[in-house]
Amino acid sequence: MNKNRKVELSTIIGKGSKIKGTLYVQGGVRIDGEIEGTIESNGFVTIGASGVAKADIKADECLISGKVIGNVTCKDAVELDRSAKMNGDIIAKILKIHTGAVFNGSSSMTSGSKPIRNPRITENVEKEESAK
Repeated sequence: MNKNRKVELSTIIGKGSKIKGTLYVQGGVRIDGEIEGTIESNGFVTIGASGVAKADIKADECLISGKVIGNVTCKDAVELDRSAKMNGDIIAKILKIHTGAVFNGSSSMTSGSKPIRNPRITENVEKEESAK
């Protein structure tokens, strides 16, 4: 994911704006205001440095520079910029966390829609749990 690449935005939620509910977007969306609920996009979601999302996010790709409280699920990549504050779980093929970003949660790497699991680790965990 390249921050300088051109991303087509179809929706912008400006600084000072507040939304409650579910936001469905065809294409890219940039949020510099506040949203509480759910964000779903078939494109790129950007949470700007002044943006606050108390929401679960589902998209192809996501760049977080502001604050997110919720889970993020992306088909491709999630990037946490140095000013990002993320509290929630991430599921994506690629996860990039810049120095200075805050991430409290868990992450799962995916190939398609299923998390990639190491069969040996899963077997060992299952054996340990059944031995208790």
